[in-house]
Amino acid sequence: MLKFLIEPDEKHRAYRGRYRVGDDPRIHEVTFPNVTVKEVAEKLLKQVHEDAQREAEGLIPARSTRLAKQRPIMELFGEFLAHVRKKQRTKDYVRQVEHRLPTLVQECGWKTWRDVTAKSFHDWRITQTRYTPRTLNHYLAAAWVFLNWVERAYELPNPLKRVDKFAVQPKYAEGPRAFSNDELIRLLAVAKKWKLLYLLLALSGLRIKEARQLRWADVHFGDNPHLKLRPEATKSKRADLIPLFPVLARALEAHRPLHWKPSDPIFRRGVAECDTLRKDATKAGIDILDELKRPMGFHTFRRTFISLLHASGVAPRTVMQLARHRSLDLTNWTYTDTTKLGTDVAIEKLGGLLFDSSGLPRSSPLFSGHNGHSLSKTVQPEKYQNKITQPEATGMESLSQQLATVVQDGPNDERVPGAGFEPARLFKPINFKSTASAIPPPGHGVEKPPPCFTGFCSSRERISVCI
Repeated sequence: MLKFLIEPDEKHRAYRGRYRVGDDPRIHEVTFPNVTVKEVAEKLLKQVHEDAQREAEGLIPARSTRLAKQRPIMELFGEFLAHVRKKQRTKDYVRQVEHRLPTLVQECGWKTWRDVTAKSFHDWRITQTRYTPRTLNHYLAAAWVFLNWVERAYELPNPLKRVDKFAVQPKYAEGPRAFSNDELIRLLAVAKKWKLLYLLLALSGLRIKEARQLRWADVHFGDNPHLKLRPEATKSKRADLIPLFPVLARALEAHRPLHWKPSDPIFRRGVAECDTLRKDATKAGIDILDELKRPMGFHTFRRTFISLLHASGVAPRTVMQLARHRSLDLTNWTYTDTTKLGTDVAIEKLGGLLFDSSGLPRSSPLFSGHNGHSLSKTVQPEKYQNKITQPEATGMESLSQQLATVVQDGPNDERVPGAGFEPARLFKPINFKSTASAIPPPGHGVEKPPPCFTGFCSSRERISVCI
């Protein structure tokens, strides 16, 4: 039988119906509460069965979609708000959603899904005088997020999908912003509670949501300390390995409590909010907007990490791997602050190759006989001739040297309970340069002559040259 009615009994006080659709062996059951007349229950069962057959043939939308159209719009918004909180969005984002969407629903007169139309939104937006065009775009973006969620959940098309935003002047300058070494040092000096969080974000490139989900089981110490990120804890939903900077590895090891479990979060009290970061930056004397009008946020730490790697001379493909990007353009253009790459030093070196100390242009080495230069000689600036120079510390090396001058290692008993460390007892100086790179000047501390180097000259005659 395709459908039949079940009368009320001691367990069920309402009429029920069971039916099958086509060749599907599954039996569906539906209850008709508050129905005491058999003829009414049979009519309702017949209608439900016919709708199920039309739905199976694709003539009408699914039953959940049809019911969603009749539900109050604020009930759907309640489900959406629970979904947003389940995704652990920031408090600022949840607060904006809770304010903007109910305001929009009330002022536009939306009661059910049938009332949500592009014209109703246009009429509301034109009459607004208290909101700027930028704020009206924020309201439209909040409506898009909600309506797109309803479209995915109940297969209802977004009525505002084709509504355009107002054209407004960008509030902030485009381009990534990174902390300078001095700014990062000052921020770590004033951030007593969140010192470890800021250091982790700046020296590992983690996102703030990834740092929130970090567990002690993800941190591996030893000869090669590294972070082993779980797929569910990353934005890309894939497992990744991040080598730990030595300073960061020691800080994490000192922060780990005596009685810890692998499943315990590293930041058991959560992570800092954007307002907290702004307050710490203001206390450290860091402008929220830099000289190029670029804002500061938690992503500034990630851009600092990538910019430091570039300034240290790391290969771009390696930087992309450490940043866990899929595109090199994303690493180079969106996450690299070019103002931290030492472009002024590059221009100075270029000037030293083209001009001498008096500002006069140097003669080209391509023309033999000019000013005594031959084709086999290389023109060098006078400041670099006959001098042994040491390479300048850039990027991570420079940051490590500055960290070493501010903070040092300290025992575990000097921690701030539940917070981390005292600002002045945390790190240990690290020498990034090998001893082989430090070449002493001639006649200083050399007890015996260095060994001879054997090579070939341009005429392929074997010679020995002592250095």
